[in-house]
Amino acid sequence: MQELLRKHNPIWFDQQLETGIERSTLHPIVSFLSVPHIIAISGARRSGKSFLLKQLIMHLLRTNIPASNIVSMNFEDPFFVNHDDVKVLDTLLSEYRVMKNPSGKVFLFLDEIQNISQWHRWLRDLYDRHSDAKVFITGSNSELLSVELASHLTGRVLAFENFPFSFYEYLQDQPDVELPGILQYETLYPMKDLLQHYVEKVFQIGLFPEIINVKDLNLREEILRQYFQQVLFKDIVPKFSIRNSKTIEQLAYYCSTTFASRFSYHRIASAVGSNENTIKEYLSYLEKAYLFFVIEHFSYSLKKQTRYAKKIYISDEGLRNATASSFSPDIGRHAENVVFLHLRRETKKITFWQDDQSGAEIDFVIQRKNQTVLCNVSYTNEISQREYKAFSMFLASNPIQDYQCILITRNVYKKVMYEGVEIQLIPMWLFLLDIQLCLPD
Repeated sequence: MQELLRKHNPIWFDQQLETGIERSTLHPIVSFLSVPHIIAISGARRSGKSFLLKQLIMHLLRTNIPASNIVSMNFEDPFFVNHDDVKVLDTLLSEYRVMKNPSGKVFLFLDEIQNISQWHRWLRDLYDRHSDAKVFITGSNSELLSVELASHLTGRVLAFENFPFSFYEYLQDQPDVELPGILQYETLYPMKDLLQHYVEKVFQIGLFPEIINVKDLNLREEILRQYFQQVLFKDIVPKFSIRNSKTIEQLAYYCSTTFASRFSYHRIASAVGSNENTIKEYLSYLEKAYLFFVIEHFSYSLKKQTRYAKKIYISDEGLRNATASSFSPDIGRHAENVVFLHLRRETKKITFWQDDQSGAEIDFVIQRKNQTVLCNVSYTNEISQREYKAFSMFLASNPIQDYQCILITRNVYKKVMYEGVEIQLIPMWLFLLDIQLCLPD
């Protein structure tokens, strides 16, 4: 165990950690370092959770926390394949104290902790017994860091989600992009063509950190296909004891092909040769593993909401292009999926709306604390009246006092009044850099 601890803690030997691009999640987490709560970070495989932990460790070192007071372990290490009993955590902590004899608060970083059985019980005991330990955990399954934490660690945890790069983080890694200090239309307009180039590159390669600088198309897609398979057969199938793994695999590939579109459980069940209950269950597993996201139809009636068709989005554009059975040239669906992922970083309170008779649709209805945001995506510079009409139809059938209407375009920036409704048209390259933009009067 001591050798394993040395392997995972190079900072004990004055080695710097490779931290990569600073993640936007870092500062919110840093603001909670002084509270005793366990910090739990969930997110997709390969989304950068381990690098986020390294950034937190380097922050501690810069604030004069001794390296001897920091211990890190990644439970994806092959050692834990045959040592996944909870007792290994006691051994790890004991051997660490023998090796370093820390004085004062200890900072414990446990990466992919779901690989250890009964980890939540051990953490609860540690939290209740040791006020001198600040614990950080990560996991690749949203259920592990919600249901199990809620039932076993109530009141002891602050939970965060980590996603692949945002557009802003992606641009930080591009040598030919130097963003201005103030991100607004006037300061960004001179580089709009460059920004638009990178938006459309995201449609192709996605935003997984390890992928964005892989130039070889075949290698990039092979890495993403292997990632897709790992999530299915390493995270989902064994975790949920799925007997018919072929069905969930077919379901995942079907969803990849039909991303950013409406679906019904009946239609998917027919397509993959299964039944509606199984599809509903398996889709929930794909969501928990951060492969796909499902949103409901907007309705004040829960009964009506469950009756309507739903929409599905994939967690990454590159992942979709590497796994879909046919490549879709529909750039509109890629644009809609990217906007959804950007919104999902801010909130889970996202639905869509469609009028039964006309088919008019609002892509995203976002519930904020004091405001409802209606958002449509039309990745073009030729905006049809139909796009405007959807907003007025929604508001006519759903009276809302405080609202904002946004239409995401390719490169159009202006305000439009349509049937008494003010609509803000915002280029996608601007929207992806600040989702809370308001246009000037």
